[in-house]
Amino acid sequence: MKLRTKVQLFLSGFMVLVIFLINSAVYVLYEDRVSDNELNRVKADAERIMEAIVKGSTVAIEQDNLLTAFLPANGIIRIIDENGELIENASTEDQFDDWPFSYSQTEKSQIAKDENKTPYAQVLMPIIWEDGSIVTLQVNEALYSMEDSLRTLRLVLFLTAGVMLFPALFAGYFLSRYVTNQIQTLTLEMRKNPKNGKWEKLAIKRKNNDEISEMQQAYNAMIDRIEENRQKQERFVSDASHELRTPISVIKSYTELLQRRGKDKPEIFEEATASILSESDRMQHLTEQMLLLAKNEDQENLLFEQVNINQITRDVIRSLSTAYQREIKFYQEVDQDITISADRRKIHQAIYILVDNACKYSEDIVIVRMRDKQQLLSIDVVDKGEGLSAEDQEHIFDRFYRVDKARSRKAGGTGLGLAICHQIIQAHGGSIHITSQVNEGSTFTLTLPK
Repeated sequence: MKLRTKVQLFLSGFMVLVIFLINSAVYVLYEDRVSDNELNRVKADAERIMEAIVKGSTVAIEQDNLLTAFLPANGIIRIIDENGELIENASTEDQFDDWPFSYSQTEKSQIAKDENKTPYAQVLMPIIWEDGSIVTLQVNEALYSMEDSLRTLRLVLFLTAGVMLFPALFAGYFLSRYVTNQIQTLTLEMRKNPKNGKWEKLAIKRKNNDEISEMQQAYNAMIDRIEENRQKQERFVSDASHELRTPISVIKSYTELLQRRGKDKPEIFEEATASILSESDRMQHLTEQMLLLAKNEDQENLLFEQVNINQITRDVIRSLSTAYQREIKFYQEVDQDITISADRRKIHQAIYILVDNACKYSEDIVIVRMRDKQQLLSIDVVDKGEGLSAEDQEHIFDRFYRVDKARSRKAGGTGLGLAICHQIIQAHGGSIHITSQVNEGSTFTLTLPK
């Protein structure tokens, strides 16, 4: 079933239900009001009859004539003794004699219906009869006028419901068309993407504060993300192929050299094998970092646990100070060790990358400083290297970005380390930024939630 049909059926059904409930409420309230009025009127008539019967002993009028004088236009008056037997009975039509009667010592009143579904009011009142006994005065009156009024009301409500229903059906039809036409337009434009391999945004003629406009804007935002990811993917593939091209060319060149002259000259054999091994190691390191970068994009791989960040930092410093034979100072501006929720291996890797870069690209002392900022933990890695320009700082966390390719190649860098570190910190809900001055060194600051 199409959305247009669903909307139209829902609106039509809802309006039918609302009209039915309103008309039913009007009918029930009117019926109760009319019934109460008719019942009170018959009760007042019964009270006048009762007063007349009580005073009848002082007036020379027979009881039959008295009852006939007060007889309703469409009703019956009965006097019933305590045995349930009729003492007196007066009615305008013979069919009213079939209405039930009973003896009662208390006053009662109700609306009932006979076998022909004709409503009638019934009032029972106890009175003192001529012989001093307590009898029941029963006054019944057929409510023909009330039934006519209710019948007319039902007809009016039915016609009113029909008149109200047609506009509701048309409104539901046009509203469903208005909503579904816009959705169909969106669907058609979405199906056209991508056009010639390029994702295009929706043309928003005017911005409304409705859900359709929000859907259009959300779709355009999704297109922006798709285009951004596509560009990143293309750049990643391009950069990766460019990085792999150099070691592959070196390996191929030395292999061809070995084929031509390697057998005759041992020194060429040693040089070629050493270069091939070096470039193979470089390729292996590069592919491992690319795989690691791809895995870091999936945050589901993170295994969060309570880790001692101070101990992890000390382990990294101990390992790298031994490997580089360098002095790395650790300043801990906190009273005690801090435990945070993090992936131990990933956090260790992020800190290792920052300290390792500081050791690679500087010759002086490296400083690691840990600070406590209420709900945040800050770690600074300071080096006294050549520093970075403002332009380099904007791209330092991009994949394969290297400030000085010759220097990075000599140091064994691939341009992926800081990109990996950046992704790890972001996956932990933290942030990383750089402060640097040319010829004065750099400070990398990572911030993690505690």
